[in-house]
Order: sequence, then structure tokens, then C-alpha cells
Amino acid sequence: MWFFFSPNIIYGPDALDFFENISGKKCFIITDKILENLGYLKILTEKLDKFEKTYETFNEVLPDPREEGVLKARELCLNYKPDIIIALGGGSVMDTAKTVWALYEFPELELDDIHAFRSDLYEMGKRAKLVAVPTTSGTGAETTYVTVISRYEEDIWKKYLYLHRGLIPTYAIVDPIFPKGMPPQLTVDTAFDALAHSIEGLGTLWRNEFSNALALKAIELIFKNLPLAYQDGKNEEARDFLHQAATIAGLAFGNGNVHIGHTMGHSWGALYHVPHGRSVGIIMKYVTQFIMNGPESQEVLKIYAKLSKQMGWVNWDEDDDKAAQMVISKIEELAKKVNFSLNLKDTVKDKVSNEKFESDLDTLLNLCYQDASAVLTPRSPSPDEFKEIYRYAYEGKDIDF
Repeated sequence: MWFFFSPNIIYGPDALDFFENISGKKCFIITDKILENLGYLKILTEKLDKFEKTYETFNEVLPDPREEGVLKARELCLNYKPDIIIALGGGSVMDTAKTVWALYEFPELELDDIHAFRSDLYEMGKRAKLVAVPTTSGTGAETTYVTVISRYEEDIWKKYLYLHRGLIPTYAIVDPIFPKGMPPQLTVDTAFDALAHSIEGLGTLWRNEFSNALALKAIELIFKNLPLAYQDGKNEEARDFLHQAATIAGLAFGNGNVHIGHTMGHSWGALYHVPHGRSVGIIMKYVTQFIMNGPESQEVLKIYAKLSKQMGWVNWDEDDDKAAQMVISKIEELAKKVNFSLNLKDTVKDKVSNEKFESDLDTLLNLCYQDASAVLTPRSPSPDEFKEIYRYAYEGKDIDF
């Protein structure tokens, strides 16, 4: 038996007007200072003023949100006693807000008490609703039940996953007014995050017909609209479709999950402080090659061959092996169009030497084994294979094992 999980989704131009229909008057807004400086917070608060809602703001969310920031926001939230919590931002803001929401609903809980086996977390929403308003088109975190919070342990920053179905926001308001201002690099990084959700989602062990359909639509929208938005950031139609694609990919990810691409992306992203979308977007090609090269890869090859045929990249009578390989070619082609490097070295070369990267492989491996996403891969890497995938991705070499 399967369950399909989703927030109530309101999307398209003027979606923010839906706040008029959300009961409650006291809003606790969680965002970051960059978005406040860009004027995005003002766009939101003007709507709240219009609908006679009061608000307080926590604007201290950092990229790769940290435990201490979450706990500070929790205390402010508990003191304010809102009946609406609003997450305005990208994945880091969403993760912070979902975690704060749980700790506000159940003040007796500590961070590590948030896990999939707590029955009380299914009762989320009695004290406040969570309204997720994404400002980037990538993470899909407005639709999912997972948060990723960083903690400093053993002299490094580690990313910890906290997950429970109760963490799915009450509402996701997907208004294209926000991503219109994203610079080209952020547009590309976040779109590759959504693409990774979809490409990985097709191969994960939890894939199902609902998640497959959503992943396919997200892939179609991203391949069509990312080059357009990259070339012309003012292309409102392309921006709107990319914004929708990120949410659709989030639904695919939330209901089918991801696998070792996110395991490895989380790990090297945390160690080298690489933006999440870029870290999972780069590794996506290599883990897809790895799972297609397995000794029992026929089912995986059929999945990606079908994707190529559905996308019109090959004819329907094409050999499955060749059709599946076309997925890799199309990822490379898209990356080239939008100037997205597909090797790790280009991203970290200013701060990580070849020797340093090699010496860090044991640390990366340990981080991978602490990430829950790995259990859903259709082909499990050995410790040496994890390291070798990193080496190949670092140099930009095609996986041949």
C-alpha cells in the first residue's frame, strides 16, 4: 500500500493573495538577510498588511542551516506564539522552518527527537500552520517531509537528515514573482537540484507510478525552460515553468525519494561548503552512469531508455542501452548550454588541491555512510567504489565500472 503526500499547493501569478484565505492572524516569518535586502520580505509583508495579519521575523538563516540557528528561531517562535509560520526562501529556509515548526508544536522535543517513528508528529498543525513560499526554483522543499540541518562534530560540519511525514507544510505558495530576480548561476544551480531529484527519483527503489509521472514532467519542463531562463532572466513564462518544475520535482522526490546522488552530494557539499544544487547536480551524471553499469542493470537501463523515448530524444524502437546512454548525453548537453561544470575540480579548485581531495576521501566516505539516502539506491557502492566515483567526478571522467 502506498500513500501520496503533498501540501496544499497554490501556484501561478498572484498566488500570494491566497494568504487572505488562511485562518490566523499572527505570523512568524523565517527567512534570510539576503532575501530581506532584495526586497522579497517586503513583497510578503505588504500582502500580510493588506490582509490585516501581524508578524515577527527571524532573518538569520544561513546556507546549510545550523543547529544553533534552528534553536534560536525556536525560542523566538515559542515566545511569539504564532498561529501561522511562514518560510520565505530556498531550501535552507524551508529546512529551518519545518524543523522549528515541529519544535514549536511539541516544545518538549529536542532536535534529535524528530524521526520517522514518532507517532505524535502526525498531529502537526494544532498550534500553527506552516506556509512555505519558495523564492528559488530548485529544492522542492516546500513539498517534502525531510529537513537537513548541519552540526559541527569531530572538527567538521556534518549534515543530518530529520524526516517525518508530519513535516510536510500545510500550504505551498508557489508564486513566480520571487524567482524573477535570481541571477544566472543561482538559476542554474537550483534547476540542476530539481533535475537531480527527478533523474535520481526515476531510479530509486521507492519509485512508483505517481512519482515517475511527476519526475518525467519536471524533466520535460527543466530541459525546455532552463536554457530560456538562463539566456533571458526576464522571460516570465520560462521562470514560471521552472518554478512549477521545482515543486513538481519535489513531489516526485517526496513520494519516491532519491539515492546515492544526494548521499554523495550532501557529503562533499558539507565538507567543502558547496551550494546544495551544485553539489547534487554535478554528481548526478556519475551516479546515474554507475547504477546503469551494474551487473543487474537491465531494469535501470529500461527506466532511462523509456525516459529518452518519452522525451523524444531517440526513436521508440531504439536499443535500450543506447537510449539509456542518451540521458547522459542530454545532461551534458544541457550543462554546456547553461555553463554548468560537471566536474568537482572546477568547483573546489580554489580551495582544495588534488592532494587534499585525495586525503579527504576517507572523510567523504564516512559522511556518505551517515546519510540515509544511500539505502534506496538500485546499486550499492562498496567503500572503494564510493571513493572511485568521487575521483571520476573530480576529474570529469565517465564512470566505466
